[in-house]
Amino acid sequence: MISVKRFLQSAGTYFLGNVMTRLISFFLLPIYTKFLLPEDMGYFDVSTSYLNIIVPVICLEVWAAMMRFLYDYEDRAGKEKVVFNGFVIFSASVLLYVFGFVAVGIITSLRCAFFVCLYGIGLMLQNVYSYLARGMGHNRAFAVSGIVSSLINSVSNIVMILVFGLRLESLYLAMILGLFVQFCMLEAKVHALKAIKPRYFDAALMRSMLRFGLPLCLNTACYWFLSGYNKIAVSATLGLSDSGIYAAAGKFTMMVAIFANCFSLAWQEMVYSVGNEKENKARLYSTACNWCLTLLLFASLLIVPAVKVVFPLLINEQYAAAYHVVPLYMFATAISTFSGFLGNIFGAEKKTGSLFYTTLIAAAVNVFCFHLLVGTLGLQAANVGLAAGFALNIVLRIFELKKLYPDVRILYKRVLILLALHVPVFYIYDTQPLWVNLVTIVCVGLLMLYSFRGEIGDLLKKLKGKKA
Repeated sequence: MISVKRFLQSAGTYFLGNVMTRLISFFLLPIYTKFLLPEDMGYFDVSTSYLNIIVPVICLEVWAAMMRFLYDYEDRAGKEKVVFNGFVIFSASVLLYVFGFVAVGIITSLRCAFFVCLYGIGLMLQNVYSYLARGMGHNRAFAVSGIVSSLINSVSNIVMILVFGLRLESLYLAMILGLFVQFCMLEAKVHALKAIKPRYFDAALMRSMLRFGLPLCLNTACYWFLSGYNKIAVSATLGLSDSGIYAAAGKFTMMVAIFANCFSLAWQEMVYSVGNEKENKARLYSTACNWCLTLLLFASLLIVPAVKVVFPLLINEQYAAAYHVVPLYMFATAISTFSGFLGNIFGAEKKTGSLFYTTLIAAAVNVFCFHLLVGTLGLQAANVGLAAGFALNIVLRIFELKKLYPDVRILYKRVLILLALHVPVFYIYDTQPLWVNLVTIVCVGLLMLYSFRGEIGDLLKKLKGKKA
């Protein structure tokens, strides 16, 4: 089975990369909300939401297939064969994307169309090379390239906005520059282009990769209706200004993503690497799921009152309406992360069909809730739909997981208590002064330490044993 030490090392590497990357972006909020109109922020957010569905669907999630099948080979030649056949699929996808984008550009008038197209290609390359780097064990290169990419993105964005007076264009140009640099850095490490050798063509392997990726791409399409669709629906029903406000509120959810994404990436790497093993998997999945869900719910409880402190420092008054949107958005982000955590298990088990149907049902719930409630709740309808959809998604995936491993155990009592605590914490955030929120952070922190007292005690014993 996988080494806990290796998992923690991977998580730590991803943590450093993600903290730097997300924090840099987060602290650009004062500039964004001062110099960019909500309509521009809304347009950028909507366009990237479209790309988040178009890119993985056109590419058939080939990067996930490449990473998973890399673990089936120990030798360099076998890994290069996976890379080559993955590149064949990827190249066809890029051509289809460009031709499709040109056709859409002729029919409709898009703002910053050329930059949007380049940004989509950059996202494709980033996904392929990020998954290849992780699949080949170059986690540090992945993390460092992410930090450098984010620094270039941020610095160039500041220069373009403050010095050259660019607005919407700067968001796309800065992202493109950062993605291009990351691509170059990772290629220098993984040498994927050296695997482009016609003798590696393997029709059977390519079919297997397509069979793996197709349900994932369908799942991504459904997942978009579970997450990205709400951004489009907000702009269509409430306008681009409200979409920009929703985007600003979403920036605070990065604080959950910072801590969750590093463990999610390490978890994906871990379960993919043990995908063909069977020993003690129920125990592994039980422990990991309980830890992940508990930590995410605690993160939501801790970060929401902390937002009370930093919100007026980071957000310009033209985005003030985002304040009341943050709590439920934070909760929806936390449970969406756990949904993805469960999804990695099914990817490792090559049961991607289960991902598709669970996401399809949950996406339908999200869309239904949004359109049912948007007239009454406004922006909050997007969060209610997200929370309801992801909650159902988690229930369905746990049910499917227990079909595969009946011995998987979830600590439902602890989960229900943490869910109930969100009600008073969110009420305090919305109605009470700053000092009450600070007290809330301390109380939740102490409760978190108490909940993990056994695990903390075991860790301290191990550290004492090493010193002795």
